[in-house]
Amino acid sequence: MRTQLVHLILIFTLCANGQNTGMHSYSIDLTQVVEDRVKVSIDAKLIRWTAPEQSTYNFHFPATIPGTYATLDYGRFIQDFKAYGANGAQLKVKQKGNTFVIHGQPERIQYWADDTFDSRIRKNKVFEPAGTNNQERLNFLLNAAGYFGFFEGQEGLPVSLELTKSPRLHGLSAMESYSYGNTQNFYAKNYHEFLDSPIMVSQPDTTSFMLGGAKVTIGVFTENGKELSRDIYTQVETSMKAIEAFLQGDLPVDNYAFIFYIKDHTEFESLFNGSEFKIGTLFKAIRKLAGKGFGALEHGNSSVYYLPDFGGTTVLDGMADVCIHEFFHILTPLGLHSEEIGNFNYIEPKMSKHLWLYEGITEYFAGISQVKGGVITKEEYVRNLLRGKIRAASRYPTKKMSFTEMSENVLDKPYKKHYGQVYQRGALMGALLDIRIMELTHGEKDLHDIILTLRDKYGPNESFNDDAIIKEFVSLVHADLQQFFDDYVTGREQLPVQEYLNKVGIAYDQNYEGAVMMDPLLDLGYKTRGRRSSEFIEIKKIPKVNPYQLQVGDRVLRYTALLDNEYGGLEQGTPLELEVQRGEKVVRIPFEVSYKSGTKKHFIRLQRTPSESQAALQALWFKN
Repeated sequence: MRTQLVHLILIFTLCANGQNTGMHSYSIDLTQVVEDRVKVSIDAKLIRWTAPEQSTYNFHFPATIPGTYATLDYGRFIQDFKAYGANGAQLKVKQKGNTFVIHGQPERIQYWADDTFDSRIRKNKVFEPAGTNNQERLNFLLNAAGYFGFFEGQEGLPVSLELTKSPRLHGLSAMESYSYGNTQNFYAKNYHEFLDSPIMVSQPDTTSFMLGGAKVTIGVFTENGKELSRDIYTQVETSMKAIEAFLQGDLPVDNYAFIFYIKDHTEFESLFNGSEFKIGTLFKAIRKLAGKGFGALEHGNSSVYYLPDFGGTTVLDGMADVCIHEFFHILTPLGLHSEEIGNFNYIEPKMSKHLWLYEGITEYFAGISQVKGGVITKEEYVRNLLRGKIRAASRYPTKKMSFTEMSENVLDKPYKKHYGQVYQRGALMGALLDIRIMELTHGEKDLHDIILTLRDKYGPNESFNDDAIIKEFVSLVHADLQQFFDDYVTGREQLPVQEYLNKVGIAYDQNYEGAVMMDPLLDLGYKTRGRRSSEFIEIKKIPKVNPYQLQVGDRVLRYTALLDNEYGGLEQGTPLELEVQRGEKVVRIPFEVSYKSGTKKHFIRLQRTPSESQAALQALWFKN
């Protein structure tokens, strides 16, 4: 932290004295917005000192940025680009895609940056969390790639940004900054860090807390004016503490920023909560929501969220899940990454082979840390989260492409359409890899230990070799682990889900045939409405034989919990009750568990009587 402050003092002293040689020096005026565009100015004297004199200079905007795994072409949103020489004369400029070729040596550059939020461009649409927003006097989302270009070969130079804004607005970022008057200044050690540190400028709604020695700030902008930062903190507090325990209180950052942009769709509240259904409202919702990139994007010391508010608690539901994943990226790729990421090529991006590491293991850790921290039970993890990953992973075209092939070519067809599997098959790979490591080391090491060891070796400022990391990974565990990578990561074999889960006392059948517990409603002819995973289902039609004497409109509460337990089902004849809400009163109706012959897809359950070795490995897997 002291080093950062010294850098800040030095850089801004140099700027104040006009000695900005060897530095990208940007300024942006957010008080003058013209048709969703803002003006950017650049003191380009650095090129005089850092590059030999030449007839042309290439000024680039990124084709993509780390974490998006998609072509974005930010140069499309730059307009009226002008460059001026030492004598003030305007230089000739020619645009070639994301590059502006400047004829002559520039001293000053000016251009207008349009925002991506309101763009009608469909091809290579910019994912909103990676996008830009110029909402006059209200909100500016500054993902730097959409505003600030760089001279070719100068990405390693330090960056300063002077931001002019309304005094009631403030820029939230994980970057160090200071304010005076109507300006706020930011500093980054190089262009890579600058692009990895988004800024949101809005009226402050922030909540800060300490986590593992790091200051974490939640900053929120809502289109409908709600203040949500405190509510979001309440939602994620328990999960964040579980992460802190999982990482042993050792966070590799001093500051971390959660940046939220909440889109107002409360006009569709009745549609989403099921209280009212109108076909006109449905079509309006389809038109407004089509193409929206709701989700999140990770950065080394921050994450950006673009989420909808459909009224009620919808904006907070599931908030912890998405925040956990993005926060875990402080391990990978912040603290552990290949040269392709550490020295990212913004002009002609080259992708790493190891999305199983950056996204897959991150998603796996996001889930397993919640079990280890006591946020969810092992039964909830196995039957809900893990089962969902297994089911989705089964759709990956394993025989057509290995996971490393997909990763390396993720910007191109046909690979890019399978990117979503990093959160499914990738996370499942992480779970099986963890089990295998514990087995080979007799419980002395797990996946968490290996990742932390590699992180401590490399850290944020050093990159590993893309072709060598698997061999290094194996060397930290056991030679036999190489076969796992050869078969399932770089190879095209189906994941050994059933075999590996059996090692930890979990039974799994992709296509189960046998005794299945009868549904006490559907198997007797009752018709219901409502999601069976919700708090209740409603009776909408009564069969001719009505053994429970139910009525249309009755709500059966907590119904799904009756049908399964951690072993796949209760024993035959177990007495249970249907808890039925009828008007203002609750009626309890007894019934007994019974079974029939049937089938189930992706049937998973804990074994009732695991062996000693299975129980021991399972205990290690779920132990914090």
